[in-house]
Order: sequence, then structure tokens, then C-alpha cells
Amino acid sequence: MDPLSVTASIIAVGTVAGKICSAFTELRSLCRSLPGRLHALNNEVADLEIVLFELASLTERRTAVLDSERMSLQHLVKQAEVKLLELQEIVGRLRTAYRDAAVPFALGAFSKEKTRLQGLQEEIRSVKCDLNIMLGASNSYVLHCLSLIHI
Repeated sequence: MDPLSVTASIIAVGTVAGKICSAFTELRSLCRSLPGRLHALNNEVADLEIVLFELASLTERRTAVLDSERMSLQHLVKQAEVKLLELQEIVGRLRTAYRDAAVPFALGAFSKEKTRLQGLQEEIRSVKCDLNIMLGASNSYVLHCLSLIHI
């Protein structure tokens, strides 16, 4: 996959993360108080969105630096996409439950999804951390190369 395609796929997944954050905002407006798990999950998705857009910016500026890491990057972005799409589906179901039903029923809908939401939160955090490490390593490599040029 060429560097432009990698950047485009990163941006697409970042856009999904942004849509999920918007869905959380709508969910928050539908009920008086969201369970803490949903707030924490929203924060993870928002953080992942930032990391993805930083990574997209990096791949756009420094395509040669990421050539050796492209396969790992594609794998992690695909993982993020799969997790986010699953989360988007769950949040959509929760929004529908909160919008269309009484709050006790909606809380039951949350309880039904609670275990999977916890797993998704951990998986999203893991992917985000791996992407952050790649981002940091790439920046370190560039700084190392620049220091060698000035020697």
C-alpha cells in the first residue's frame, strides 16, 4: 500500500472515531447520567482520534521514515477500525434504547453490553498505546537522523 493510501486509511479511521465521540455526546444528552464506563470509553476514543490524526500528519510529512513500519501500521489501523466499528454499533443500540425507552430499560441495555464495552475499552487503549509508541519511535528516529546530519 502506498503512503498516500496509508494516510487516507488512517484519516478514515480517525473520522470514525470522531463520529463515535459525537454519538457519545448525543447519548449523554439523552440521559441524565451515563455510566462511568461510557465516559471512560469516550475518553479512550477521543484520545485514539488524536493519535490517529497525528499519525496521519506524520505519514503525510515523512513517508520514507515509515516505509519499514508500514505493515505494522496498517495492521494496527485495521485493528482500530474493527474495534471502532463494533463500538459504533453498540453505541448506536444504546442511543436507540435511551431514546425509545424508559431509563430503567435503557440501563438494562447498558448492562447487557457492559462486558463487551469493557473489553473494547481495553483493546482500544492497547491499539492507541501501540500507535503512540510508533509515533514516538518515528519522531525519535527523525531526530536521530537530524542529529547525525549536524555532526
